[in-house]
Amino acid sequence: MTPPTDAAPDAAPGAAPLAARGRRTAVTGLALVVLAGAALESFLLPALPHLQRAFGVDAATGALAQVAPPLVTVVVTPLAGRFADVHGARRTLAVLVSIVTAGGLVSALAPGFPLFVLGQALQGFALGVLPAAFVVVRGLYSDEGIKTASGGLVALTVAGAGLGVLVAGPIIEATSRTVLFGIPTAVVVVGSVVFFASRVRLGTREPEGPTRVDWAGASTLALALLATVAWLASTSSAGWLAPATLALFVVAGALVSGWVLVERRVAQPMIDLDTLRSRAVGGSVAVGVGIGAGYASLVFLVPQQISRSVEESGLGAGATQTGFFLAAAFGAGFVASPLAGRAAARLGVRAVGVAGMLVLATGALVAAVSPAPAAIVWALVCAGVGAGSASTVAFSAAATGTPEHEVGVATAFVTIGRAVGGALATQVVASIVPASDPTGSGMPGTEGFRVAYLLVMCIALGGAATAMLLPKDAHRNAPTAVRA
Repeated sequence: MTPPTDAAPDAAPGAAPLAARGRRTAVTGLALVVLAGAALESFLLPALPHLQRAFGVDAATGALAQVAPPLVTVVVTPLAGRFADVHGARRTLAVLVSIVTAGGLVSALAPGFPLFVLGQALQGFALGVLPAAFVVVRGLYSDEGIKTASGGLVALTVAGAGLGVLVAGPIIEATSRTVLFGIPTAVVVVGSVVFFASRVRLGTREPEGPTRVDWAGASTLALALLATVAWLASTSSAGWLAPATLALFVVAGALVSGWVLVERRVAQPMIDLDTLRSRAVGGSVAVGVGIGAGYASLVFLVPQQISRSVEESGLGAGATQTGFFLAAAFGAGFVASPLAGRAAARLGVRAVGVAGMLVLATGALVAAVSPAPAAIVWALVCAGVGAGSASTVAFSAAATGTPEHEVGVATAFVTIGRAVGGALATQVVASIVPASDPTGSGMPGTEGFRVAYLLVMCIALGGAATAMLLPKDAHRNAPTAVRA
């Protein structure tokens, strides 16, 4: 995420270095916030069993702490993007960072489990930083620079999530919950101080930009997303064809239709529906669904497979070993994302997006062919490279192919697409594996995993076809500035 060093033609002597230093400072602070926020989001998964014992709660109760952040995230992300578009990235980041900091402190210091769940819910605001960060990037970078910067942001989210998965267990076992959540919270605070200390100017308000938040549309969309999450949860607990599951599906569909009607009628919608149907934004959201579906389902299947005993064609991997395997995907994504941004600046977003999804499909095929440790690592590396590369171009296409007053909400929709696609595909493959058990012992058979991986490959190939919807390249729709 190296800022551009070009200055305006009429800039005074010395203005360019000062502006460049300000951009570097702003980007450094933003990077720390994104990295630490992603780590906070991922800490809970490996640490939850330990925390359940510490609080004296069972697994069903402990699951509340894991459910709360995603529920908050699906509601907050589009709102955060829209707030950044309307009120400016700086104000939006100030609010988000304050809430995330409060959530981290409550999680670190809560005397009881209910308050801890509240802290986790407040931490769910961390993902809302991402669309606001893209608004900042749009204001600081040229079109070509945005592609590289988008790769940097994606790499940071991958790195934060991977770091959280790797270190949460050792930290909670060696120290305490206070240290576990206190360290990343402190990094969020430091990053925000650095960002705001830069005092970088992101521009002035667009004359044609929105002046208020579409609360009717935002509320309807939030309800639609919550209904979608409830539907996906019901598929796991009650089954795909259960009356409650079908009812939630109908409710979610009706709310999405209602949101479309609201957006058509309000004077200042959350996002122009014509923009959402465009190749740059609509194509990016569709690709985001494919990325989430392919990547999330593959990294779900691998731990399920390798945790089986050697006699059951698994590896007998424990939690720590599983974390090391998954680190291959996180590390590959961290390296590939910024490189994909540079490649997109030369080759265009469509070419890199298609290539990324094909690499992801290759990883699923490798996992289907062989359960050997080397094959699993190679599959995860392909998953990280493919998902990181495709995510980079999806975000950059949405950020550069929409008017500046819709950058935040457009990138938020890409984030939502990845989350919904991942949740849906994970439920599908989770239902396939047990159904393929040839012994009836309750343990998923090797053939079930093979079928599931091949399905993931087909999903990724569909994502590659969807990436053809992206424009060959995305450009700014108007040379207007972003409100700071």
